[in-house]
Amino acid sequence: MEDTKYLPELLAEKDSLDSSFTHAMKLITAEKETYLDLFATKTMKLKERVLIPTKQYPRVNFVGKLLGPQGSTIKRLQEETGAKISVLGKGSMRDKNKEEELRKGGESKYAHLAMELHVFIEVTAPIPENYLRMAHAMDEVKKFLIPVSEIFYSIYLNLLFMYNFVTS
Repeated sequence: MEDTKYLPELLAEKDSLDSSFTHAMKLITAEKETYLDLFATKTMKLKERVLIPTKQYPRVNFVGKLLGPQGSTIKRLQEETGAKISVLGKGSMRDKNKEEELRKGGESKYAHLAMELHVFIEVTAPIPENYLRMAHAMDEVKKFLIPVSEIFYSIYLNLLFMYNFVTS
């Protein structure tokens, strides 16, 4: 089938479908959304989850590395990349008892607590810029997911502390 005819035919089929075929409707809608108009000025929301390698490196405190002192590192990453960055999943909260309680509570707001530990990156921008911001955010986050020697990490924390002390 030619690409030029594909989308219009798909949309015509969607209109003729019975509304009881909810999964088919969702799939067709998702297929429609895979086409990008690079010249459109409207913004688009792009979301990705980046797995934190806690199983490979159980002794590394990735959450602490990503957040930094009082959240300064993740705030800086958000400012630099123009993305909303969050650490979510099992092990993302300080209070393990509260985390377990919220996970068992079943609220959709805390559904991420049942997932593996991950970084959630969300970007809202015009389409071409959106993908650039996402790539930049993923590249910056990746730097914090590479385990380094404890010596280098303590040096990094000391430098960060001194930087925060001087700038505040």
